[in-house]
Amino acid sequence: MNRQGLRNYKGLYGDHRLPFPENFIHHELLAVRSKLYGWEIDQHLHTDLYQVFLFTEGSGMVLSEQRRIPLRPPCVLLVPANTLHGFAFQAGMDGEVFTLSESSLDQLLCDAQHIRLGLNQLQQVTFENSEGAFDDIRWLKDRLIRELETDQPEKQGILGHLTQLLLISLYRTSLRSEATVPKSDNRTLTYFLSFQKLIRQSVHDPKTIQQYARELHITTVHLNRICQSIVNKSALQLVHDYLTAEAKKYLLNTSCSLSEVSYRLNFKDPAYFSRLFKKQTGLSPRDFRKQQGVV
Repeated sequence: MNRQGLRNYKGLYGDHRLPFPENFIHHELLAVRSKLYGWEIDQHLHTDLYQVFLFTEGSGMVLSEQRRIPLRPPCVLLVPANTLHGFAFQAGMDGEVFTLSESSLDQLLCDAQHIRLGLNQLQQVTFENSEGAFDDIRWLKDRLIRELETDQPEKQGILGHLTQLLLISLYRTSLRSEATVPKSDNRTLTYFLSFQKLIRQSVHDPKTIQQYARELHITTVHLNRICQSIVNKSALQLVHDYLTAEAKKYLLNTSCSLSEVSYRLNFKDPAYFSRLFKKQTGLSPRDFRKQQGVV
């Protein structure tokens, strides 16, 4: 395990360059990067990048924390920002990946927050009973690539529209197998997604619910109503859920001590961290590691 903590790339896997521009979108064949690492990609995350993997043939596994998820081509894998993921591919796995900035995704789906919410989780979209739908995805993918490779007038506008169509098409297909997104008005979902983003951004600089509400320009009562309407949880519960999820990443994927995990998540008192973790999971951090077979 990695003693230094989780692998976190602001760029693509293995890339430590500065963050990409807001309108960034990148395309790459799967083999280009996977071959360099023997078709094995260690678990890592990207702070501000959203990725769409399209797999057409071959076999492989998605690795996410303690999960091993078989890929079932033709399929699409959606990987939101700050999601721990890795891959174990069979050599010759055929596919490609689009990467775009979180800010670009927010802009593309600003008027469709229910879709933004529906795409905001690690999920495999399959096309086993819908070859026609995958043909549509393939056409959009090819059209995007052609636009990326040319330098025509209004290029950014065309790229934006094509990417938006791709995301909406994937969302539509995902509804057949995934739980439906809670229905709510666009403004409510905008606040909810903004709150989630603030939680992620402040994981190492904790804030009170009052501070979060102030940054959103709403009251704490309103913020709690929003959270209850979307996920039936309070704002504080969502903060605790996120901290617990981050703690699990460190506990399962690094050899950091419990105190180190606590301090990385900005808990001043490791004992308080342990109490909160046990309240959330029913297990102490140490017992959780043991249960998962991590020494």
